[in-house]
Amino acid sequence: MNQLFDLSGKVALVTGGTRGIGNSMARGLAEAGADVIVTGRKQDGCDAAAKEMAERTGRKVLGMACHMGDWDQIDALVTRAYDTCGHVDVLVNNAGINPAFVTVENVTSEYWDKVYGVNLKGPMRLAALVAPRMGQSAGGSIINVITVGAYFGGAGVGVYSSCKAALLNLTRVMASEWAPLGVRVNALAPGPFDTDMMRGAAAAVPGFSEGAAAATLQKRVAHPDEIIGSVLYLASEASSFVTGGDLIVAGGMH
Repeated sequence: MNQLFDLSGKVALVTGGTRGIGNSMARGLAEAGADVIVTGRKQDGCDAAAKEMAERTGRKVLGMACHMGDWDQIDALVTRAYDTCGHVDVLVNNAGINPAFVTVENVTSEYWDKVYGVNLKGPMRLAALVAPRMGQSAGGSIINVITVGAYFGGAGVGVYSSCKAALLNLTRVMASEWAPLGVRVNALAPGPFDTDMMRGAAAAVPGFSEGAAAATLQKRVAHPDEIIGSVLYLASEASSFVTGGDLIVAGGMH
């Protein structure tokens, strides 16, 4: 049974891996045997997260700074990753932003471009660079992290939830296009987790955390480590016949 989830010899690239659920996912992949590359916007933050994770798991963990809204930085990230590690077998497109609650009538062109750049254009570009190289080796798994809000939206988060809904659709397109390469592509949709993004929303909107917890069947906000089992499933041979799908991890939120 353990072999189903064994990632020994694999290299995993996790964007937004320095904190929150990205950090938990990266650590979980390392604990399953993978060498891991974690990205974030600042190199010192990447280095600190990588050092802590390597000491905790005993695996090789590298920090590589990359702004997911910058096309050229993404190209440079992939070049550096392959030059350093030789291959990438698991890609977790986790980095995402939701800077503020903005109603539709107040959305500016700059705000739209910023959020869509990081949350949609960046993951698309990174996956597009990695997938063909995965296909040249033994295939691989790409996991696009969306949100349970992609299915139903909500007031003030139209830009964020709509770009995540677009990423869900794009996940299915990627799965269709890259199946012949042996590359599986799936979406992972978290609900309310205790992260910096969640705390920021709670600070901006009184009662946000309580409302999010109440919307789940379990009536609570999850700890970031509760995402690990799901990402290991999608990254490993345990999900060998799963592609073009979406896995909701939201405590029954509806």
